[in-house]
Amino acid sequence: MLSTSHLSCNILADLLIAHGVKHVVLSPGSRNAPLIIAISRREDLKCHVVIDERSAAFIALGMSIQSGSPVAIVCTSGTALLNYAPAVAEAYYRHIPLVVISADRPEEWIDQDDSQTLWQQDALAPYVKRSCDICARIDFPNGKWWTERMINDVLLEAVNSRPGPVHINVRLDAPLNTQTDYETRSSRVISMVTPPQLLPVADVRNLANTIAAPHRVMIVAGFHEPDYKLNRSMMRLASLPNVVVMTESISNLHSPLFINRIDSTLCRLSETEKDSLRPDTVITLGGAIVSRHIKDWLRNIPKLSHWHIGISHTTIDCFKHLTMRINMDAAPFLSQLASAMSRQKVVSAYSQLWHDASMRASDLHDSYIEKAPWSDIKAM
Repeated sequence: MLSTSHLSCNILADLLIAHGVKHVVLSPGSRNAPLIIAISRREDLKCHVVIDERSAAFIALGMSIQSGSPVAIVCTSGTALLNYAPAVAEAYYRHIPLVVISADRPEEWIDQDDSQTLWQQDALAPYVKRSCDICARIDFPNGKWWTERMINDVLLEAVNSRPGPVHINVRLDAPLNTQTDYETRSSRVISMVTPPQLLPVADVRNLANTIAAPHRVMIVAGFHEPDYKLNRSMMRLASLPNVVVMTESISNLHSPLFINRIDSTLCRLSETEKDSLRPDTVITLGGAIVSRHIKDWLRNIPKLSHWHIGISHTTIDCFKHLTMRINMDAAPFLSQLASAMSRQKVVSAYSQLWHDASMRASDLHDSYIEKAPWSDIKAM
């Protein structure tokens, strides 16, 4: 196949395909011409041209969210890369596999007043899981091996058990438009197998006993991708009398057993009612929690126990009461926990009290909307 003469770009195209990338959003430029040639010549990669880099990044973000697969974005050198930052930051906190590919000049030309040159390799450092900087010339001993290893490493990080954005900065020197024959799929692919996580039965039973009735348990779900197995496990837990499940709209969890109007329920409770309904243990899962009311309330409950479920590189202590990190996916853990807790004989009115409060709040809301004049809130 006729492709660019820049070997690093051909290796990158090979490995994008090998690691599950099917769509690439390209923004035109000069320095990224070899990347565009290498990628556009591959039948396995569908290219989408978007001139504005900021728009391109958000379009790719949406494509990755919709498909559940990694999507690559390619830009030229200079400040073009910085326009990706808003979408990349969102991908980082939403754990979306976005592969950022930026063309760059050779390092010796940075800070030499050579057109649009700036330090690109760490420009997105706080908001990418991993990055690598591919040098302009890799025709030295171990150069191809080194390039393949770095790109494999970065792409594996994008799609592992906790996905997220990564950055591959490719330095390219002139001439940029030369072409040569290249044997596709000749690059070495490194794959990774991650076995499913399950807790030992004894550990699950001990945790279930810790929060057994009369212990009052509140589960709060932040943003999450749709997950049938997780939804089913949450429903099993929500059916227990001592467990209440609070879900935000962006959690993509749905059941009549869940309380999905968190703020409207909490803001209509008196301080005395809140005190009578406070949990002993709160369990959180998913990403950031939007509800201001529940954050303010839970942060001020003394002696609250807080478990957070999820694979994370940091300790997430949003309510300032964290007592346990459960470093595994929420669906298998809650399935195990539901099985262990369903065997217990539970006598509690905790869940029912919360659902009664939610129903009263819902009735007040519906009554208000029915009487409200035509307005934006009426339309919504």
